[in-house]
Amino acid sequence: MRTVFRRLGKIFNGTRETPAFTEQASAVSDSIFDSYSFVIGSLFSYFNDLPPEGKKHFVQRVHHFKSSKKFHFIGMEEKNDAAILVSASAVKVTFGLKNYLLSHFQNIYILADAYKMENDEELYVGHVAPEGIYLSWKHFMYGYTNRSDNINVATHEMAHALLYNNFFAQYGIDAHFRMNYEQFSTTTGPILAQVITNRQSYLRSYAFSNLHEFWAVSVEAFFDNPEGLRKNMPELYSALCRVLNQDPLSKNKILKSES
Repeated sequence: MRTVFRRLGKIFNGTRETPAFTEQASAVSDSIFDSYSFVIGSLFSYFNDLPPEGKKHFVQRVHHFKSSKKFHFIGMEEKNDAAILVSASAVKVTFGLKNYLLSHFQNIYILADAYKMENDEELYVGHVAPEGIYLSWKHFMYGYTNRSDNINVATHEMAHALLYNNFFAQYGIDAHFRMNYEQFSTTTGPILAQVITNRQSYLRSYAFSNLHEFWAVSVEAFFDNPEGLRKNMPELYSALCRVLNQDPLSKNKILKSES
């Protein structure tokens, strides 16, 4: 784990300007709340399950997150709804944390479909790089309209971004997350050993590519099918609740106040 962090640290420790936005979300107007709620509620059962105050808090964070980023649309027309939904994906993952803006990442790139990177023939549907977060819009929509396979590229990449932001950035670090991630990473050892022994797991096989993918795939399952993850891998589910300070199966989601 430390070796991987050191390697990634070399990539992510470049010089960057400190973002102007603070983590504190401001109140939004009724019209913004209504328009955002309509867009988010069209795809996010997580949002629809929140009580009124929770929805208000969620929309405030989404609006603040969206305002703090520059969205780039590649191979598709600019869509405000897309920016709102991508922002909501980030806020969903970080909803239980005090520092939720993923401040290291000031640019988000939304591409029409799967894409190739320079000098790489592999097709990508999303990735995180020093200059920003990349997502295929086609596969973003697939993740929210097909919930049976525990695959959600937006949740997956936001989980990666959260990890990178908290271990390699110089600002926007969430103390709760950093402290509890160490406990989470300790939990993965016995789980990985069990999977290797039994040659099967509730998580899809990509989770066992490396520890970073184990984290991201686990977060996907945590939000896409929390009942299934809690039933099949209760220790992992509990560890994710602690590190993200939320329980998707609870009405209020957040376990402890982030303030």
